[in-house]
Amino acid sequence: MRTNLGSTWFMQLMILFILIFAGYIILTLNYSRTIKIKNEAVAMIEKYEGMNDSSIKLVNDFFINSRYETMGVCVKEEENGVYGLADLNSTMLEPAEPGKKYYYCMKKFKGTSRSYYYQLTLFYEFNLPFIGNTGSYTVRGTTTNIHSADSDSYSSIIGG
Repeated sequence: MRTNLGSTWFMQLMILFILIFAGYIILTLNYSRTIKIKNEAVAMIEKYEGMNDSSIKLVNDFFINSRYETMGVCVKEEENGVYGLADLNSTMLEPAEPGKKYYYCMKKFKGTSRSYYYQLTLFYEFNLPFIGNTGSYTVRGTTTNIHSADSDSYSSIIGG
């Protein structure tokens, strides 16, 4: 009888460690996939020197083709200068509203002299088998300083 109780406890302990290890592997894979997508999107924004119709369309098409479907909240409270994209088929950024979910968020910062840099925010979720979504996290990336060639519409939207 004592052996049965000991082996049952040991088996439960093994299952617990397997679940923790599986969760760690899933978290690592989701995070690395999001980092790869973020790096590619930042490179596209740098290549097209800012936010214009070409760069927005290219980034959106890349997200669609890489099956990036995670949405998250850009701002928790009212903040100026943060813009998000709620529809990947659109090329129009909108001012981020507190509590509203977006595919990605952009913010333009003043760099050195007449250059600017952009901060891109993406989201990833931590999903465990049989449990589901246990958390949503953000990944941020910034471009290098560029002399932005924003379209007139994006120049006014992002604060250029």
